[in-house]
Amino acid sequence: MTTKRLLISIGIVLTLSVLGYWGYLRFLAPVNGNGGNTAVSNTSASQTTPTTITAEGQIMPLAQANLTLTSGGMVTTVAVSPGDSVEKGTTLLTLDTAEQEIALQQAEAALAQAVANVQMAEAGVLAAETAVTAAEVGVASAEANYARLAADPSAAQVVLNEALVGAAEANVNLAIGSQSVTLEGSSSAQIQAAEAAVAAAEAAYIAARNTYEPVVQSDNASAADQEQAQLQLNAAVANLQAARAALAEAQAGATSAEQVAAAGGVQAAHNEQSAAEAELALLQAGTQAEQLAVAQAEISVAQERLAEVMVQVRQAETAVTQAEAAVSEAQAQVDAARLALENRALLAPFNGTVADILVEVGETVTAGQPVAIVADLSGWQVETTDLIEADVVEIARGDMATVAVDAFADEPLTGHVVEIAELAAEVRGDQTYVVTLALPENDLPLRWGMSVFITMERNQ
Repeated sequence: MTTKRLLISIGIVLTLSVLGYWGYLRFLAPVNGNGGNTAVSNTSASQTTPTTITAEGQIMPLAQANLTLTSGGMVTTVAVSPGDSVEKGTTLLTLDTAEQEIALQQAEAALAQAVANVQMAEAGVLAAETAVTAAEVGVASAEANYARLAADPSAAQVVLNEALVGAAEANVNLAIGSQSVTLEGSSSAQIQAAEAAVAAAEAAYIAARNTYEPVVQSDNASAADQEQAQLQLNAAVANLQAARAALAEAQAGATSAEQVAAAGGVQAAHNEQSAAEAELALLQAGTQAEQLAVAQAEISVAQERLAEVMVQVRQAETAVTQAEAAVSEAQAQVDAARLALENRALLAPFNGTVADILVEVGETVTAGQPVAIVADLSGWQVETTDLIEADVVEIARGDMATVAVDAFADEPLTGHVVEIAELAAEVRGDQTYVVTLALPENDLPLRWGMSVFITMERNQ
């Protein structure tokens, strides 16, 4: 009940205050020269624009990077600690790579298969081109045969074939004569000559034995003499054996194999004669229409075969193009898989210092999650935090500024503007722009994030 009365009392007081202020403005406020009511009078004095610009800021490293990974996974290694100096490309941490390694192996296997397919396709092209060459030869041969049949035989061709027939007849007679000699066997004169050769060989053997056998059996003869004597004996024995074999052959007559060979020679000669006579008859009779039709059909078949293999060549070439495209695609898959594997490692983007590691081994991270901070602490610069739009238009690159670090207020530094942000950021309702100032080398123990106060001359 007491609270309710208090609220009512407050409401009455506020209402009366509003009514009183309205009455003052309506009836008691002084009137200006134009007849309007106003609570303040105009002044002719204009405000003076300050000649300096002031802003607050922070000490920042020369470069910094909040590092993330392009894929997620479990952290398997953390190779550095905060405060470690690193070079560009140094591995900071890695994620598990089992899945990416399998994907890379599969992609490499697919690439190897694609390359093999190209080789097979190229071999197919070579085979098809070889078939085209053979088909072209077939067409040329069929056309030549047709041309030969369509042309009338020349007098020279007829004379040549007549000569071939005569030669074949002569060969038949020669074969028959040779067969007769073989079947009759050796004459008595041939046998007597063979017997005389045996007698001569026996006499020569006896003479050689009497001459050289003592040398071979002698203990006083040199080894060279004994060897030479043995060779002479062996030659005499071989000569005697050959003479006796020749006599036996002359006495026995022709063998069954020789008789068969002689008969075969006669038959072959007859066949050659028949072929020559048939060829001569064809020349004399002229080419028949049926033969020309067959030759023309052979040309058509050869041409169809050529067309087929030419289609096969085009198909094989298309297969090569497709196989090469598959190789390019497989190579792209390999490159993507290799990149995905490489991206499982976080590398330092520049030479610097590890400012912080935000994850631990065994932790699972997501793509885009900050995991480490690296900065270049070899020097320092300043970034403003509250420079408003009315002031940023009055400065330019290269402008000098006095920088007072809060922690070292008695030792101001002189910096200069090196960068002015193009994009504004809203800070406590104001549009502000980050301006970066370079600092000279100094001995102050500056640290990242220290507050500074900046003063610079306004450009008129």
